[in-house]
Amino acid sequence: MLDDTTSVLPSALQSVSPHTSVVGFRADEGEIRMDTDITCPHCHSLDLVQSVPALHADGVSTSFSSANHTGVGISTHGFVPVIGTSDIERTNTSALVRALPLGPREQPLGTLIKWGLLLLIPALLFIAPTVATVADHPLWKAVISASLSLGCIAAPAGIVLLFAALRARDNAKIRRGRPAAWAVWSSAWYCHRCGLAYWPVSPAPSIPARQGFAPGQFQWFVWSAGHYARA
Repeated sequence: MLDDTTSVLPSALQSVSPHTSVVGFRADEGEIRMDTDITCPHCHSLDLVQSVPALHADGVSTSFSSANHTGVGISTHGFVPVIGTSDIERTNTSALVRALPLGPREQPLGTLIKWGLLLLIPALLFIAPTVATVADHPLWKAVISASLSLGCIAAPAGIVLLFAALRARDNAKIRRGRPAAWAVWSSAWYCHRCGLAYWPVSPAPSIPARQGFAPGQFQWFVWSAGHYARA
């Protein structure tokens, strides 16, 4: 297959400079075009460059281990020793992968919602006693008194649930921006010799092509594309 392609495109292959890496060929409406140069724009080398998705795949690994636990339990015969084993799964991420993130992590909501609902239980239990206490008051006074009493009891739950709602809004914002951020992040390359990330071709109007950027600057471009640069 490679020999056939070479025979069809002799002029295209001859135009490649010694420092240009040919990624592949693409047919577009009958016209075959050659992909662009992916060498580092700073040192103009190819041997230590890697696409950011490949870098991410190499820098994330999962390890499994077992741990033994000992303790003391209580039985009908008194205290007895207890021995148990647990399986532990760890995800290991390199410092370079952490420096080139696709976006901020979504924050978990389960714990906040659980505590918010638990803190709401006392307010629900006090509804009937509170209504019975103010039943003999005028309607407007009864409403105000009941609202103040139940509001004070439910305030902690309301604060926790408010934080949960704000976190859910931030998570939704991250999910909405992920496709645009992915388009920018996945088209980038990284030079291990220079420590710079770059784009051979601009994936978006605001992304400069063939300019090296430090990881912090690279993150700003990617997160700006996803509209969560300050998330």
